[in-house]
Amino acid sequence: MSETKWKLMVDWGGDGKFAGYDDDITSSTLGLSLRHMRDLASEYIYPARLDIRLANAAHKYSPPNGDSPLFGKLQPGRKVWLRAAFPCDMFGGNADTILDDHAPEYGESYAWTTPDSDFRIARGGGVQTNGAREGKRIATMDFGLADVSLGCDFTRGRNVIRHGGLTLRYTDDDNFLYIRVNRSAVQLRKVENGSDTRLARAALSWDSMDTRFIQAELHGDSIRVFVDRQQVIAANSDLNASATRHGLYCDGAADHTWKQFGGWASLFYGDLHSIEPQPNAKQCHIRAYDEMRRLEDATLYMYATSSFPQTSDDILGDILDYAGVESAARMLDTGAVLVPQLWSPALWDVQAVDEIRRLQDEEDGFVYVDGRGFWRLESRNHRDYAPHTNARATLRSASHSDGRASAYFSSLQWSDGVDDIENKLFMRIRNATNHGHRTTWALSETPRFDAGETREFLAESKDFDVVGGQLQPKKNTDYTANTQADGGGADITDELTVTYPATRLYNGKGTLIRVKFGSTAGYLTRLGMRTVNALVFDAPVLVSAESASSEASYGQRIHSIDARWTRPAYRAQDTLDARLARRSRPRAAIRVTLPNGSDLNSLLALQLQLSDRIRLLYEGMGVDGEFFIEGHTLELSQGGKRTERALLLRQG
Repeated sequence: MSETKWKLMVDWGGDGKFAGYDDDITSSTLGLSLRHMRDLASEYIYPARLDIRLANAAHKYSPPNGDSPLFGKLQPGRKVWLRAAFPCDMFGGNADTILDDHAPEYGESYAWTTPDSDFRIARGGGVQTNGAREGKRIATMDFGLADVSLGCDFTRGRNVIRHGGLTLRYTDDDNFLYIRVNRSAVQLRKVENGSDTRLARAALSWDSMDTRFIQAELHGDSIRVFVDRQQVIAANSDLNASATRHGLYCDGAADHTWKQFGGWASLFYGDLHSIEPQPNAKQCHIRAYDEMRRLEDATLYMYATSSFPQTSDDILGDILDYAGVESAARMLDTGAVLVPQLWSPALWDVQAVDEIRRLQDEEDGFVYVDGRGFWRLESRNHRDYAPHTNARATLRSASHSDGRASAYFSSLQWSDGVDDIENKLFMRIRNATNHGHRTTWALSETPRFDAGETREFLAESKDFDVVGGQLQPKKNTDYTANTQADGGGADITDELTVTYPATRLYNGKGTLIRVKFGSTAGYLTRLGMRTVNALVFDAPVLVSAESASSEASYGQRIHSIDARWTRPAYRAQDTLDARLARRSRPRAAIRVTLPNGSDLNSLLALQLQLSDRIRLLYEGMGVDGEFFIEGHTLELSQGGKRTERALLLRQG
């Protein structure tokens, strides 16, 4: 059994740093269960859910306990971060041991290579450079994967000339990538045929003796660099694309320190949902979800405001902006052009996740939140390009594995995929007619106001499908007020203040109108909203695609998409044709379980991600094919010593 290094944290203080004394709850964790699955019929993914069991004999995690050091902090909404590493070197053992002579605590079959004995175990913990030799220092271990997520806790020393970091995809001293940190920036650099050039730089203040978690994520030619959870660099390089050695880097002899280096992968980042102490069991159960769960309850009153033409990633970005999603926590492919010009449809009184799923259908792509908490949009062709064109790993049945060096599965469930076939598709698209300058809403009541009273009205047009360009409220045109409800008495219109206070929060089909009376009580005898644009949808156009051969074999399987954004008929046809090609034939769906019985299993259990392509080989059943990962579960028990990862696969 290959044990994995785990780290589970809750930001109890709510400062985003996960640096509080009690934020690391790993040692209290008895077990956890992570589930992130895609429904293969609809192709929508459910929010990732993390269930945690904590030891709680002293009621540390019981919210009512006033003696708990966390009293007042045990609240829903706190951020939860689960990450793990394999292999992982804690750099324990005797001080001054040369790194070549040291085996990682997690993954003892992995070995360090330092050509000139350039690193040693430090006396204060971790590892530092060894000796005074001039020139760059490199130590690497072979992960067996070129595409990998890795990192360490890195402490900048006091040396301001020679800088440290990480080595990536190393083949020899003349060909490798590396990350270098100084006191004001992080750099990604490459050495190719001995020539050292900078690929990217990000300004970042990093004081001497500060320790931060630095991480690199390699995916094809994409290289992303993170400090703590912040992405600081996103760059591309195809140098040494198949090289599997990664490790430590330093410009020369220096007092920087590396700790807990390994194949660190972020598995979950989300919001604490519930805290349920179980006194009889002396435990506390915690449940958390990724951010998609929050957006299930987020109501939209908006339309996409990106410049035309609007692509699916533009529209998704606008929805995420409205819903308050962190702008830096996104990785969106460039999608298809859905809205070519002039106007964008209103999203009014609808849930954010429902519209995101509708957008996924119109892009014919995949939207999800990854294990780092980043929103992802994979365009319709995402899996047609490298690195998804080649299998990242081969999984074999346990009976055909060759011990600790093999990746194998211990159980398999197989479905023929016939139930998910679609062979007759429809998409309804709409254009709209703009009726120009109109009064698009009018208040049907005559409410009474006290002197100085303020009220707000949600002005929603019932006669027009999209309205935009609200004109500033004009007295005697858009609003009037009198001391009598029938419009008689004194005219007190001049005392009113009428504004649109929240056009960002309410737009597309109306807006919020705020009315404040002055020193005289009376009646609001007129209130309306004028807009520059007032659009009414035209009759829908029906676009279709079908496969006669699939219908003959499996019967007619109809799926219909009521498009919100797609306007050109050719774009709708492209979307349906792409979906039909994918859905008109059965594609086997398989669930396999990866126990942590081999080093390669433990590595892949952390490194394999949604949309990765793998090869599955089960000779006894006649299975030999390539599949995409569509979902996964993770079970952790025995205080982290026993892990089991299950993958949901669908035939490529």
